[in-house]
Amino acid sequence: MAVVKNAGTQFRTIAYNAIFKRNTTTLAFVLGGAIAGEALVHKVVDDAWEAANKGKLSHHILPGASE
Repeated sequence: MAVVKNAGTQFRTIAYNAIFKRNTTTLAFVLGGAIAGEALVHKVVDDAWEAANKGKLSHHILPGASE
C-alpha cells in the first residue's frame, strides 16, 4: 500500500530540505526576511506619515526643501 502525503506534509518537507536543513541557509533566510520586512514596514510607515501630514511638512511647503 502506497503512503500518500497531504499537501501540508509535502510543503513542510520541501521547506525543511530547502531552508532549514542547513544552518547557513536558515541564517540567510532569516536575515533576508528581516531586511525585506524592515524595508516594507519603513515604506508603509513613511507613506502613512506623508498622508497624515500632507501640506504640513517642510518639503510640502518650501520649494526646493528636501526630506
